[in-house]
Amino acid sequence: MLPIRDIRLTIGELLAADVAFLAAAAANKIALITAAFNPGEDLVVADLTLATFTGGEPKGGVAGAQQAGVDPATSDQVITILAPVGGWRWECTVDPASPETVYGYALVDDAVAVLLGTELLQEPLVIQQAGEFIDIGSVTMTIVAEPIS
Repeated sequence: MLPIRDIRLTIGELLAADVAFLAAAAANKIALITAAFNPGEDLVVADLTLATFTGGEPKGGVAGAQQAGVDPATSDQVITILAPVGGWRWECTVDPASPETVYGYALVDDAVAVLLGTELLQEPLVIQQAGEFIDIGSVTMTIVAEPIS
């Protein structure tokens, strides 16, 4: 059974405001991932290798309800994870002991213990020296119009 649009859209609105997941009182964080991985719904934080370069620490977003809306091009519901001041940008401040390749990023809880989602970068990026940065732009979670059934 395919649920009606109102039911599907309620899922995203509830999730964006759910204090147990996306609207936590202590802001969720985005962590850079520095080992190849395949996004999947059964991953946990321990499955991922997080960035260790100076300036690459997990970055906290905005606590509380996140933004939810409908993409008019696809009818998918999109939840935007609200960015901190300065955005989702990490800058290396000390030359790393060895280059780190960033393959993607993860949305995690404030304690970096619970994985909420992952995303691959279009192309991996290598951090080799101070001054190099990664800016991932907007972080979104999509609830597709179909195949929810």
